[in-house]
Amino acid sequence: MNSSVDIHIFETVAAFSAVVLLVILLKRLQIVKEENGPLFARLLTQAVLPAVIFTQLAAHPIHSRQFLLVVAVFIAGIASMLLSYLIGRLMRLDRPKIGALMLTSSFGSSALLGYPLITYAFPHNPEAMTDAVLLSELGVGLPIFILAPLIGMIFGEESDGREPRTRIIFDYFKSPIFIAVVLGLAASQIPAETLGFILTPFSEALTMIGGALTLLACLTLGLQLKLTSLKGIWPLLIVSALIQMAFQPWLTQVQAGLYHLGAEQRQVLILISSMPSAVLGPVFAARYRCAADIASALVMFHIIISMAAVPAVFALLNG
Repeated sequence: MNSSVDIHIFETVAAFSAVVLLVILLKRLQIVKEENGPLFARLLTQAVLPAVIFTQLAAHPIHSRQFLLVVAVFIAGIASMLLSYLIGRLMRLDRPKIGALMLTSSFGSSALLGYPLITYAFPHNPEAMTDAVLLSELGVGLPIFILAPLIGMIFGEESDGREPRTRIIFDYFKSPIFIAVVLGLAASQIPAETLGFILTPFSEALTMIGGALTLLACLTLGLQLKLTSLKGIWPLLIVSALIQMAFQPWLTQVQAGLYHLGAEQRQVLILISSMPSAVLGPVFAARYRCAADIASALVMFHIIISMAAVPAVFALLNG
């Protein structure tokens, strides 16, 4: 990884952080209020995310060449989720905090930093970018869309732990996110010419809706983030960062060796799996009252240290 990539990591992280800090300033000026956070979270999960999910899945069908890449990052994410749950139980955390730890230690922000990094690390290489898109949307994004709402429902304050799991699962199957996943996967099987003809009248509208993803995520993160959030949660910060940006890329590297992946595919895999925690974690935490302030603090901590952690982990694991 060259110095230009390191600089772009810093620039991307700095830009995102600036927007979050602007939201915090607007909150202090009472232009936006903390109680608006759940509203933005609902807009994101009920409208914007379904539009993004459908368009991305419909446009990027998976091919056999990328199947092992998707499997590797999916297994690493699930293993990280289980590990964070076990550590949360050992630390005797309450249910919402365990949920927040799981939401912020399982899948990375592959779109926020991953796409720009792949572009800089593999210039003029469309195959590397295709691998990154499929990894992001199917290996990272799809599990987030499917599992994060379930974790929020199970561990959030809206659930007392006694609600039947069948009811929780049924509620998810009715959600716009699940419907968008099903429709997107189905649309990916339609020939591109036919799909383009069907979606052309709506493509611009879907693109405009999807463009609100980063802004609404920043709004939700900034409104939930508090200066007092770091008090007493340093162990959680360390644990989540080690799971997300050290354990997970290490596990994908091990799988790359087992699957005999090429050097370029291995590098793309390591980069995507070493990304800081996805900003959607606090969104789902806010939506289901799952210690959203802690989730926001964990994600912001990940983003800040990623300026040093991502290049270091890549250099270490890539030899």
